[in-house]
Amino acid sequence: MLRNETKIWLDHIIADSSLGRRMLYRLNLNSLRHIYYLITPSETMFETVDEVPNYTAQVSLWWLLFVVVEFCLLLLRGHADRFALNDSVTSISAGILSQCFKFGGRTIAIFVYEYIWNNFRLIDNSWDSSLTWTFCLFFQGLYLPSLQIGFFWGIHTIHHSSEYFNYTTALRQAAIQDVGLAVYDVLQAFFIPPPIFLVHRYFSEIYQFTLHTTLFDNYGRLGIILNTPSHHRVHHGRNPYCIDRNYAAVFIIWDKMFGTFEPERQLEKPVYGTINQERTFNQIYLQFHTLYELLFVKWRMKTEKGEWMFRGVEKLKAIYYPPIYMPGMKVQPYFHWFSMVDHEEGIPMIEDEVVRYNPEISIWKKIYCFGHFLLLLALFFHFEFDRSQLSYFDFSLKLAFFIATMQCLGAFFDRNVSIHAGKPF
Repeated sequence: MLRNETKIWLDHIIADSSLGRRMLYRLNLNSLRHIYYLITPSETMFETVDEVPNYTAQVSLWWLLFVVVEFCLLLLRGHADRFALNDSVTSISAGILSQCFKFGGRTIAIFVYEYIWNNFRLIDNSWDSSLTWTFCLFFQGLYLPSLQIGFFWGIHTIHHSSEYFNYTTALRQAAIQDVGLAVYDVLQAFFIPPPIFLVHRYFSEIYQFTLHTTLFDNYGRLGIILNTPSHHRVHHGRNPYCIDRNYAAVFIIWDKMFGTFEPERQLEKPVYGTINQERTFNQIYLQFHTLYELLFVKWRMKTEKGEWMFRGVEKLKAIYYPPIYMPGMKVQPYFHWFSMVDHEEGIPMIEDEVVRYNPEISIWKKIYCFGHFLLLLALFFHFEFDRSQLSYFDFSLKLAFFIATMQCLGAFFDRNVSIHAGKPF
């Protein structure tokens, strides 16, 4: 009896339909080259968006393998300080949350995108046109000056909140980031077919994962055109010279064209994080507090004399102007919006001794948290494989479990210290 039950259990474990077997199928050379955007038009052209694979899910296991390899290499090179358990768990948890809020694994914009394409397109480009495919490649590679808009920065802040720069930082994405990106995504709907757009949307995000590491610098002469880890480290720095620089997604040439390129300084390495240090690992707080402050706090600020700092139309500027903007600061027209005349204005200098937020907890609590995080990760992979078959109730139940687990882990890492007294979260 016991032998038969063991055999049945093992059959389930190694069956083709098992999670482990399905995940291993994704560890192939095709999905590996996808990480570096090494694709051809012929293999990535589809007539409808429903035919477009979820390329993000296909490379997800490679991403985790990259994280493990990077950690081992940094450890061997004596750079263990470039990783932290609390930070990495928080970053990967944010990535899980961002994927949960995609509909069927796809960007939210695709629904509006298809409507605009079907009803208002200006050019009737074919879905199997190599020329259109190539044009979209460069358009998707365009940088994202949307971060000059306070509202969009409020959505994106969590990605910059890590004080480390490694592959887990790449996964530290906003749960509702597609809401902000949708404004830019749908601009392509007037002339680029939805399947081509969706393919490049996937690969643009996937390629950016490779930029979040200190293991590599530039890619030789390719770094003249392509975005590289060195270029992107500047984008994540809070040093005054790093602010509002190197917005590129894939092609750094756009920053060079629009005057926002800044090379990494060897004598002043980027220090990572936001200019106001995030002193928590609370996932919900990190996801939404900057957006909350921009929408409900900043425009109601008062001077020491009790007078409104933002008056009349200035209240809208508090939300939509560059996030650092305060009354009296000078802005200039830039691209399609405004930027600061002096991008270093109001940015504090890097302190002499940089102290990261890293509350000490016992090794047993770390093991406990890591064990629960691995369980969370396994359940998420099950969720990703089966989400199309889940009812709304089951989907909501799993999402609630994910969020509750993330909040508990954050509380452990914060040592249950209440640091947000009087704040909304």
